[in-house]
Amino acid sequence: MNEIEKYLIQKIKPDDYCVLALSGGPDSMCLLTLLMKVTSNIICVHINHNTRDNNEKEYLFVKDYLSKKHIKLEYVKIDKYQKGKFTEEEARNIRYAKFKEIAHKYNAKFLLTAHHGDDLTETIIMRLLRGSSLEGYAGIKKETIWDNIVVLRPLISKKKKEIYEYLHSNNIPYVEDETNQSDSFLRNRIRHHILPLLEQENPKYPLKMLEFSERLQEKKQVIDDFIEKIKLEIEIDKKIDCQKFSMLSESIQKTYAEYYLKSIYQNEIGYINSKHKKIFLDCFKNSKSIYQFDFPKNFILQKADGYIWLDKKIDKNDLWLLLEDEINLPNNDIIKKIKNYEEKSNFEIHLNSKQIKLPLYITTRKKGMKMEVKNLKGHKKISDILTNSKVRGVKKDQIPILVDSNGQILWVLGIKKSKYDLEKDENYDIIYKYIKRKEK
Repeated sequence: MNEIEKYLIQKIKPDDYCVLALSGGPDSMCLLTLLMKVTSNIICVHINHNTRDNNEKEYLFVKDYLSKKHIKLEYVKIDKYQKGKFTEEEARNIRYAKFKEIAHKYNAKFLLTAHHGDDLTETIIMRLLRGSSLEGYAGIKKETIWDNIVVLRPLISKKKKEIYEYLHSNNIPYVEDETNQSDSFLRNRIRHHILPLLEQENPKYPLKMLEFSERLQEKKQVIDDFIEKIKLEIEIDKKIDCQKFSMLSESIQKTYAEYYLKSIYQNEIGYINSKHKKIFLDCFKNSKSIYQFDFPKNFILQKADGYIWLDKKIDKNDLWLLLEDEINLPNNDIIKKIKNYEEKSNFEIHLNSKQIKLPLYITTRKKGMKMEVKNLKGHKKISDILTNSKVRGVKKDQIPILVDSNGQILWVLGIKKSKYDLEKDENYDIIYKYIKRKEK
């Protein structure tokens, strides 16, 4: 482990604070021992996932060991999971959220995790079997920057066998997770049955896997830079220009689609499969000028005005905003109060406070809504107003509507105004202007 110690000395200064994920297992106990030779500014974080009977014993082991070594311990117990069920994804998200929180608490520069070469090999094989992205096939990175914290995985080139040898030769205690022996999990089956075969073929397989991983990461960086250049040309406010997209080669379209979906879903990209990617790409070929399709996690794929984009569904019953001097709508459009009459259009309304009930509110379409349209007799359904204005599908439920405290509809912003809108030479004391994102 001399080369690991040298690596840590090169990276970490004696006065640097380091957060270490410490389970008490052989990997993290090995890394703790190596780290203690480099710095005394160590904060260990122990996460109790609360899924096994031995979780509490592991915590007590870690607590006792660190107490003897005078090392700071931050203990986190997960009391419950969403829907009452443990998932690897949620557990990982909780872990890293806590790591980040604690790193910031101590102004730590480094976060260290004890992923080793077998972990990397298992991860790559699992993703090859299940399918993944280029980034996924690359597996675990040795170093990453995460929210201004340097994440180091110093053991990534070492086999589990080497870790055990180091622990035993230095009399370092550790605890074992009994579930690691079960063949119920794919990772364990790969560990128990495939890694021994790799060992026979090439005892240095972790180094070869690390080389493979780093090469993929290099290639991915080249692709990232290329996609960013294309993005500047074809994307506006997360909306993709259909015509410009169609001019790209098929392979670039597929790559861009993956990157776009990742930018939307972030850590929840696992909910997107090959079927969703195909639907996304087929949308550009679809002859319909207006199109929508439900996507996972309450997203909707939309096509309109020559653009395609993914957006969160807006519950029309949720939008009810008090209209102040200036407000930003959920889609970043602006409604602001102005002093003087500027234009006669559906983007500006002029009201007399004596004719309406203050305060005013911004909402969205509800079933049965009607408005007395300016210069027309009688009431007209908001749905019909929007249809006649060529507003279709989900967009109908996103158009902002101005109402007074009595529920009287005054203005369908950017579309139509009610009889309460006054002319330039009439008596009004309230003026609001609607500014869409493109105009900004």
